[in-house]
Amino acid sequence: MAGCVASSIGFAMATFCGSSSGAASSTLVLHYYQTQSLLKFLNASNVVIQGYPPLGGHVIEDDVDYVGDKSHHAKTWTVSDHLFCTVVTAPATASCSYVFAAGDSIIYMDNLSENLASSATPAIPIDGGTGKFAGYSGSALITGIGNTNDSNVVITLHRG
Repeated sequence: MAGCVASSIGFAMATFCGSSSGAASSTLVLHYYQTQSLLKFLNASNVVIQGYPPLGGHVIEDDVDYVGDKSHHAKTWTVSDHLFCTVVTAPATASCSYVFAAGDSIIYMDNLSENLASSATPAIPIDGGTGKFAGYSGSALITGIGNTNDSNVVITLHRG
């Protein structure tokens, strides 16, 4: 799992948002190519372990996100994201929070129930944001790329 973020306000949008559809409306669709920079598994005592964590353990993932997609993306990343999950039932069901940061603003997704062993990629509901993202909700769709830890990400934001 991985992510990215967007804004609808003038210069900030050109700086860290990516491509959008309907920029004049209250809906934004943004595209990112996401690369993993950290993946850590911890046991319930917060000790780094190999493989999926046991009940009470954690998964931590950090990514950097480039405007575009795997085939065509910016040379420099402009958004970063952080995923934190706690395993609540064995073998791999977790309660997660996901945050995308761009400049001084964030988009957050809380109280997600994720099957960490599943390859299915349902849309992840966006709960809200701060700064330029205050008042937005929507969803993120993250599609893994082959046998890599990279993903294409599509964020759809709605103000309201």
